[in-house]
Amino acid sequence: MEFTVPQCWQDLELVEKAGIDRVILYGPPGTGKTHAALHRGSSWVERLICTEDLTAGEVTGAWIPVGDGKWSWQDGPALRAWRRGGRLVVDEVDRASGDVLSLLLAMTDTDGSAEWHHPTTGEVVRPARGFNVVMTTNLEFLAELPDALIDRFPVAIRIDQPHPSGVLHLSPDLRAAAMSGSLPEAPRRVSLRMFTAFDRLRSTMDARQAAEILMGETNAESFLDSLKISTVGL
Repeated sequence: MEFTVPQCWQDLELVEKAGIDRVILYGPPGTGKTHAALHRGSSWVERLICTEDLTAGEVTGAWIPVGDGKWSWQDGPALRAWRRGGRLVVDEVDRASGDVLSLLLAMTDTDGSAEWHHPTTGEVVRPARGFNVVMTTNLEFLAELPDALIDRFPVAIRIDQPHPSGVLHLSPDLRAAAMSGSLPEAPRRVSLRMFTAFDRLRSTMDARQAAEILMGETNAESFLDSLKISTVGL
């Protein structure tokens, strides 16, 4: 079975070819936003996973103990990406605290304006040529992010379908359903991750048991009914 590459992924490819270096990928979970950010278009990648507990030190760096009462400075992912001229992937940016968001405003600023001062040595660091940022979020509406952050990213692409290359790893009878994601009888959207887990589980048990483990007894029947509908005509 052949699939047409969804428009969202075509748009991302065109954006990459144009050399846009600040991009937000948003939309439902399980469509491959993070995978694309990590594996497309940059040879050196650093990743930040935002949580409410993420600290500034985990973004830019911190002093860490190395034994015998000594401490050593260790750059964080943002600084490493700056120095290397690589990509900084900021996952689930909507979960970052206010303090970290403020820091991200500085670390994702345009290359001509961005600089960071080491808190003890005074070293001034600026992004090396090639530095770029991809932020991801499962938000459906970008207006929920701070305006100042959105302003730093001229391109935002809603990724609402998985890329066919990811779907082709599934068994043939699951591929059409996985591409659509939204199954007619299923009570909620089923992500590519869920399809992958279902495919693996049913290799060791029957399909109903696999579905019940993943989504509960009530939802399992709807999911299996949707799979039957999606395979009609294959």
